[in-house]
Amino acid sequence: MQDDHRETEQELRRLTRDLRDRVKELNCLFGMSHIIEQSGGSLARILPDTVKLLAASWEHSDVACARIEMEGLEFQTDNFADSPWRLNADILVHGQRSGFVEVGYLEERPERGEGPFVAEERNLINAVAERLGRTAERLRAEQLVEEREQELRERLTHLTRVSVMGEMASSIAHEVNQPLTAVSTYAQACRRMLDAGMTDSTLVPDVLDRINNEALRAGEIIHRLEDLVRKRESRRADCDIGALIRGIEKLAAVDARLRDVRLRFELDDALPKARVDEIQIQQVVLNLVRNGIDATEQADVDDREVIVHATCVDDEIRMSVTDYGCGLAEDAENNLFQPFYTTKESGMGMGLSISRSIVTAHGGRMWFSRNPERGTTFFFTIPTVKRDEHVGD
Repeated sequence: MQDDHRETEQELRRLTRDLRDRVKELNCLFGMSHIIEQSGGSLARILPDTVKLLAASWEHSDVACARIEMEGLEFQTDNFADSPWRLNADILVHGQRSGFVEVGYLEERPERGEGPFVAEERNLINAVAERLGRTAERLRAEQLVEEREQELRERLTHLTRVSVMGEMASSIAHEVNQPLTAVSTYAQACRRMLDAGMTDSTLVPDVLDRINNEALRAGEIIHRLEDLVRKRESRRADCDIGALIRGIEKLAAVDARLRDVRLRFELDDALPKARVDEIQIQQVVLNLVRNGIDATEQADVDDREVIVHATCVDDEIRMSVTDYGCGLAEDAENNLFQPFYTTKESGMGMGLSISRSIVTAHGGRMWFSRNPERGTTFFFTIPTVKRDEHVGD
């Protein structure tokens, strides 16, 4: 009877130990899931926390140490030292060895299934190595998808920009033709003075200066257009938003004048800087302005007005483009920012979708509201440099 009691106690102790080991294993794997979830997709954050978790999950955790080497990164517990009592598992990423996981004891412990380690600990270290490999595979795949999405977004952004320039062809031609016409007129005047023998006249240098200034003006217009349509990688810098918006004012104003639309820019003085891709933000403003001009086309001449406004509100620059045109259809709420949705006969339906993706990528928001009297106002925000830096912290 006493022997049966002793065997029962031993069995109970064994079951208790096994249960404690299983709890450690489960805590380790659940802990890894939490670490991966909170990592933001960074191995540099996953690996050090996993190392700490590993050492605490072994039976003799008081003398356990651990390290992980993976993809050029190495992390280990503070007490790590080379040991003759250690367990290793390779990390495989797409079938290729990418590193290893190692757990060791700093002191000798009784022999078990694999040195001082039990079979369950072998299973656990293999599971951790496998989980790290699969996580790396997933992160690589997500990065590849993100890169391809970014490439596609940049191509669509460029296509939309070129499309807008095509729609504004008459305005662009008019804008460039003005200084070229002036150059021709001044050149003819200069030629007449030379034919009349007025080589000593003080008017000749003045006319030549005017020719030079108009030629430079034409060059600046062409350079500005080249910037808008050139395909290039997105790059951001701290920009003066007021100057950025003013940079497209002349081009937009010409388009408005040719269509009998009054265009007003109401920008607060000394707007704070924002870290943006200048050309992309100009593209957003220009696209909204042109949509506003299009919306007023059927309105009475006295009502054809588009207002661009910019102010700073709570570490955000808020911009709006208001038109007093025909307004939006009732179903616009759900469809307006969807790709290929358009109310224009010749539109691609990508302008607003691309514009919102640009604003979102800059950490801002885009929305619209119907004006009480008539027409529509589109709003978008971008964080100021101050807020952007705070978010980065």
